[in-house]
Amino acid sequence: MKRDQTLHEELIPLLVDRLGVQSYLEFGVYQNNTIAPVVARCRKLAVHAVDICEPHVRVPGVFYHIMSTSEFISAWASRYAPYDFVFIDADHSAESAMADFTGIVPHVSPEGLILLHDTNPETLADTHAGACGDSWKLTGIFRSLEFECVTLPYHPGLTIYRKRETYGPV
Repeated sequence: MKRDQTLHEELIPLLVDRLGVQSYLEFGVYQNNTIAPVVARCRKLAVHAVDICEPHVRVPGVFYHIMSTSEFISAWASRYAPYDFVFIDADHSAESAMADFTGIVPHVSPEGLILLHDTNPETLADTHAGACGDSWKLTGIFRSLEFECVTLPYHPGLTIYRKRETYGPV
């Protein structure tokens, strides 16, 4: 398995652009390493960022919500929904990641994507709270619930969930 800490920073903007995403939501913005390339590549996109910390630099075109993800989900998510693409990279605990996931799913458009980061740690050391945490446990839960998802085989991992409501041609 390849260690590639920045694969998601290249892959997510590509997916958002090529899939024709209209609305993007990111939980856990940190230093804008993912959201800035999304905005640069997709100029006509509605972009929302949620983080408990004010970013050092604000990216023009991003609507920042400085609050917890649970606060956003309960007070703001429905105002800007539906979201075509959601990237969850906030608290890396399985409990918080699951709360973020289950809280935002109702606000995701049909056929929309939710991507969870840090879901494939390479070593036991990678599972401490400052790294991937235990959010990797969600991949097994999704499989048991028969969600349509795939985890990319690199460290720290990216799991792609598709909100699929119908199968076959429309």
